[in-house]
Parts: sequence; structure tokens; C-alpha cells
Amino acid sequence: MSARGTGRIVDMTAPIDPVTMQVVGNYCRTVTNEVEVAMIRAAYSPVTKEAFDCSAGIIDPSSEFWALADAIPVQCSVLATVHRAMLENYGKTLEPGDILFTNDPWSGCPHLNDFVSIAPVFAEDEIIAYIGTLMHQTDVGGKTPGSMPADATEIFQEGFRVPVQRLFTRDGFNEPVLNILLANSRTPTSFRGDLSAQVAGTRLGIRRMQEAVERFGKERFVIHARAHVDYSERRVRNQLRQLKTGSYSAERHVDGPDYDSADQGISVVADVEIGDGQVSVDFSRSSEQVPRPLNCVLSNAIAPSLVALRCMLDNDLPMNGGLQRALTVTCAPGSILNPVLPAPVGARAVVASLAYDCVLECLGQASPDKACATSSGGTTMPFIWAPQTTPGEEPRILVDNSLTGGTGARSSADGMDAVDNTVTNAMNYPAEMLEQEYPAIVERHELRDGSGGAGEYRGGEGLRRVLRFLAPGNLSLRGHRHQYPPPGFAGGEPGAPSLFSLERGGVTQPIPPQSSAIATEVGDRFIAETPGGGGYGPVAERRESKNPLSRLGILASNEAKDD
Repeated sequence: MSARGTGRIVDMTAPIDPVTMQVVGNYCRTVTNEVEVAMIRAAYSPVTKEAFDCSAGIIDPSSEFWALADAIPVQCSVLATVHRAMLENYGKTLEPGDILFTNDPWSGCPHLNDFVSIAPVFAEDEIIAYIGTLMHQTDVGGKTPGSMPADATEIFQEGFRVPVQRLFTRDGFNEPVLNILLANSRTPTSFRGDLSAQVAGTRLGIRRMQEAVERFGKERFVIHARAHVDYSERRVRNQLRQLKTGSYSAERHVDGPDYDSADQGISVVADVEIGDGQVSVDFSRSSEQVPRPLNCVLSNAIAPSLVALRCMLDNDLPMNGGLQRALTVTCAPGSILNPVLPAPVGARAVVASLAYDCVLECLGQASPDKACATSSGGTTMPFIWAPQTTPGEEPRILVDNSLTGGTGARSSADGMDAVDNTVTNAMNYPAEMLEQEYPAIVERHELRDGSGGAGEYRGGEGLRRVLRFLAPGNLSLRGHRHQYPPPGFAGGEPGAPSLFSLERGGVTQPIPPQSSAIATEVGDRFIAETPGGGGYGPVAERRESKNPLSRLGILASNEAKDD
């Protein structure tokens, strides 16, 4: 049974029932969250089962998404982009049970570690929608364990690229192709286990969608799912009309590879035009692509703009394709936000977070009461530690996304302490899990006192984490905000910059924040100090009544000194 009639398969002039529309829209969102939870529960790798680095969505045949799971906002435009690429290769040959996979950034995947799957949902021999998932794989080859070398100059050093493949059918995995992938990963057991988790989540999503068709009927379900996207678009455009129209610009600089090096003039620049119910974002003035893994493919340039826009709108606004209809994003080919081969992309989240900062600042200029100072950058700063193993032993690679920091202060509240930033939204690793899975001890996991930027409302505090290694190994680090700390807004002060150190034999030395395969010894302590968020408003305007923590005896160090 091949795919047939993958275009408009229903009469869209049929009447819309508002109640049914909301039920169907909420059902789709519930399905995506259930798929995501299923993947998290079935995953092998801590980066998924603890940090929740995965996504799920429902996409219609026109590559517009009906719903997206809640976990990782920066992945919101990825599934639809990959869906378009997959249709070009397999659109007319899909069968029930097929699941297509790819990790190719030039098909829309963020970087090589992120494997995206797309599977058709059949109803009455027609494809009515697709289930899309994304999951971070621990290792996909390349020059360093974890496949995110900070010194990569081309993508071939980061791992293997998998073009769109029919990796799973109703009969199971395509074993010849799968075996090639497993043979090129340092962690084949978790690799296969995580792919299986994606398959399980995908098949659950397909069942839930088919159950909805049985409940509502095919035409009624599809009509109301699409109507829910139209409803979201109307709400988005109405709210955008409340923003001050005009042109706004913001710029952020990319840190150099160490504390002292020049930034090489690498910057992200957003020019935002707010019109009548429409926002246009132009990144054309941003730097050209670079021979460092900072490059960010187009799908991951669109996503930060969508997330920033979503943050300025009502909290209950559905996250679906209606939001994207009101947004236009332009990136020059060959730029750091739309690179061409063979650009490395392993650290693309750094530039994606800066793009988010720029767009959010521009929107804040148009609506100061909803503005927010800049956040730490959060899990754009992972570290990867590979403990030494014996020959023939599969390595345990720690990809730690726990280096969260402070969020920027808002116009009415202090920033939040030690959480990921909005655009990535990953979770902390529990110390108990880390110590059980890896030969290491978490000696400290605490707030970095005084790191939040001062202001009428202070930025959230960063994190101080001390990890003692119980085995030799090597450490790779992708630092951020060490030269350009998170700036404040409306007169607020910047947060503290990041700092990374290695203590050996009682001597503590800073280590380059963008490093690959630093040798570590038994007893070494890795010390990570993450940035605080920027402050909002002049510090002279701060009063105790604006700080609810002061009533509990909890003060930032700069406030304590003032008192």
C-alpha cells in the first residue's frame, strides 16, 4: 500500500465547531507530549532520559506542524524542515510502518548528534499527518568522544552524516544500514537503544492519531486540526498588532575560544520589522560562516525567532504552525546562520541562543513591559567527559547539559536562578544518577552567589558545579559567555561571565572554555561557574519590597553588601 492523496484530502469548506476544534487541538498537543514521555522513559542515554533532549511533533502533509511537545523549544522548526526534505526523497513511496531517519544538517537537523525521524499516519489508505521525533545521540563518531569537538574546522570531523534513510519498516530495522551506523559510533549499545526509543514513541503517536480518527472521523478530525492552526494564526496576528510597529535592531558578539583571544569579529545581528500583525526578522548583517563549530543551519535560525516571538505572546497560545505564518526569517546563504558545506555545526546552539537574544531584545524595544534581560545561555555550554576504558570495552561518555545559569530579569520580577534558558530548556542531571553511571563525584552543585546582574530587578544567579573524577579520561568543553556576559536591559547591569577551571594537586588553573580532549587524571576536579542573567532597570530603583526573597533572608551578594 503506497501513499496516495497526500495533499488536501478533505473538504475544508465544511463547518467548524469551536469546541471540537479546541478538543482536537489539545488532543494533538497531548499526543506529542505522550510521545516525548515515551521516548524519555525508553531512552538509554542520560542526555535524553535525564536532560530531556528530545522532541516530538505532528506535521501535516504540507509540512506545517499541528502540535509540538513542550521540552526543547529550539527544535520547533526542525521537524517541519526535515519533513520537507524527506518528502522529496520518499514522499510517494511510503508504506504503513515506515519510519524515515536522518541526521543531516542540510536536511534541517540541528547537528549530527540529533537524529530526526518522520513517519506517516495512514487513515483509510490516505496519509493524514506525520509523527516527527528528534533525539540526541551520545556519539556519532568524529574526532572526539561525544562528537562535538570544539576545534572542528569542518563537519567531517564531527561525525557521520546520514542522508534520509528508510531505517525502519513494518518488518523492523533495516539491519544493513543500521549496522553501518552502529559500527561508526563509540556507543553502539545506547545508539541502538535510543533509536528503538524513537521508534517506540513514533508508533505510539501513530496509534493515538488513528484512535482519534476512529473517534472523530477522518474528515472531521483533519478539518478541525487545521482549523486550530488557523485559530492560532488569528490570535498571533491580533496580539502582534498590539506591539509598536517599526524597525528594531540588536547585536550580539560570539566569544573567542579562550578568555583572552579576540572574538574574530563574529557577530549575530537581527533587524526586526514589526508591521500589521506580522514580524520579519533579517539576519543578513550577521557574520559569514566560520571554520569553527558555531555555524547554525537555517532551521535552527528560524526556531529562536519563533521562540522569542512566542515568549512575547499569551501563555496559552497554541504552539503550532499558526505562529510561524506570522513570521518571516531571512538569512544570507554562506552566513553563520545559513552555512554551506562543509561548515561544522556542533556548537550551533551558541549562535542560536544569540539569535534568540537579539530577536527578544528587538521585541522588548517594541513592548518594554514584556521585555526581558539576557539569560546565561544555559545548556549551550555542555561538557563531555570520556573516562578511560579497557580495550574492547564500550565507553561511557558523559554528555552533561547540567551547566545551567541565571535567566534575565523581567520588567516586574527577578530572573530565575540556575535554570536553562528558554530557547533550549533542558533539565539538570541529578547528582545521584551521574555518580551511579560514571566514575565521578559531584562535590558541589550550588548557586553562584552574586552572579546575577544588578538592577531594579536582578538577574538570576548562575551555578557553581564541582565534579571530581575517579578515573582518568579526557574532557571537552563548549563554553560561552566568558568574554561577553549576559547584558542587562533598560539600565540593568550584566551578569557575571562564565569561568571553567581544573584543579590538580591543590592547584587550580583556568582551562580554555572551548577545548577538545583535555587529559584528566584521577582526583582532578572540574569546576564550572556559569553566568548570571542580566539585570533589568537601574539598580538605584531597587527596593526591598520588590525582592520577595529578602523577606526570607535570601539576598544576592550585591544586595547584602548594600544592606
